[in-house]
Amino acid sequence: MATYNFELNNRPNKRGSFSVMLRITENKKHKRIKTSVELKSAKYWNPASQEVRKTEPNFKVYNETLKRMLESAKRAEQTLEDNQKGITSQSVVNTMRAEKGMFSFISFAEDFSNRTKEAGDYRTYTKYITFLNKLKLFVNGVKVSDIPSIPKGTEFTSYIGELKKDLSMLEITLTFLNKFKAYLQISPNAKNPEQTLHPNTISKQFDVFKSLYNKAILELKEEGLTLKNNPFNDFVCETIDTNKDKLTEAEINLLNSVNLEKGSMLWHTRNCFMLAFYCAGMRAGDLIQLRGTNIIYEASAWRISYRMDKTSARKEILLIPEALDILKNYINLKKRTTDYIFPLLDNNAPYADAITWEDKERLPYNHKITLLKQVNSKNSILNKHLNKLAEMAGITKKISMHIARHSFANIARQKKANVYDISKALGHSSLKITETYLSKFDTTSQDATIKQVFTTAEDTKDTLLKQLQNLSPEELSALLKQIGK
Repeated sequence: MATYNFELNNRPNKRGSFSVMLRITENKKHKRIKTSVELKSAKYWNPASQEVRKTEPNFKVYNETLKRMLESAKRAEQTLEDNQKGITSQSVVNTMRAEKGMFSFISFAEDFSNRTKEAGDYRTYTKYITFLNKLKLFVNGVKVSDIPSIPKGTEFTSYIGELKKDLSMLEITLTFLNKFKAYLQISPNAKNPEQTLHPNTISKQFDVFKSLYNKAILELKEEGLTLKNNPFNDFVCETIDTNKDKLTEAEINLLNSVNLEKGSMLWHTRNCFMLAFYCAGMRAGDLIQLRGTNIIYEASAWRISYRMDKTSARKEILLIPEALDILKNYINLKKRTTDYIFPLLDNNAPYADAITWEDKERLPYNHKITLLKQVNSKNSILNKHLNKLAEMAGITKKISMHIARHSFANIARQKKANVYDISKALGHSSLKITETYLSKFDTTSQDATIKQVFTTAEDTKDTLLKQLQNLSPEELSALLKQIGK
């Protein structure tokens, strides 16, 4: 049988008030839930009688509220007993919430995020937390104009922790989603506060929101949650097409032509970028973690064999001579070891013991986070040096390691490579993704169509005459013979 006690939260909330909590205890396990009673001063609470003192002007209303909540808790316990269900502090709380239709989305999302982190998926966890922070700012009425002045780092974490206003599942309606969207549309960009959030960034935030909401529906249904409509079915969040920067073959050659000191960070950076390009646009995170044992000799050819971090799919890429020339600067192909190929990650770090993808999945949580942070840090360093390299090569575009991926896809399309083969090389999960990806790059066929529409007969005649003038007498004679036939 559960026991019930009211107690005052010893820390004031953001409004400076003290919340009265109902503590439910069963088998020495406690669960505290916040009541709607908040006292302006701790002196108004009587811990002995567990009620609001008469010195508080609203003591009658407050004590009646607490009485009804206690009755609700006991009624929930009786319901569980009547239905022959296990009675725990959590099951009592769940039954109370089901009775009132009160299921906290924020509490669920925080719990699910923590479970994701404990499972080792730190990358997804950070996406959840980034979204939840924005949602909490909105729900707690933080003005957009105040966001730039909010402290960063650990102070920001403390600030967010003080935002206690809840959001129930029932409060998430189409109207709520549209209001939150409008809030994000005028919110400042973290990297450049003078600009607002990009529409595509906002769309991604709602993708996370929808994912967590649907997970909540599935899990909270077991606790009694019933919803007639899913507001995301009617919600629209627009995205806009963005230009994907890429390098042409000529610009790739310019990068290769820059004279660099062997062993310098610029030299290593160019080698990383070029190997990523030669290896079908390998992602920076995968390239940074490459080891000597990822290089294999199979079917009379050297290949890179690895599992992609982003999708966990296995890939094997043929190493062309230019790629092998880069690798020979770092490893002995006849004596390949498990050391990292590029001098970016620490071979003596605890995470370095995890050689295979499966080993990395089994790493302790703290080592996984350290590895991810190190990979992100090294990627940033490479991108910083890449832009110096581009400037040295006379390239005005802002480039990054990911541009190697764009460049490979663009050049492959221009050279009429099969879309299926490009998709497989990029490691996409479907041809549709590849077709959308390539559509942002190639304008060759579009250019040809425009020229065809606006080219006159006279232009065609001039072009033909110029082509004939460039032929040798022998070529011209052979052409005339073919025409005669």
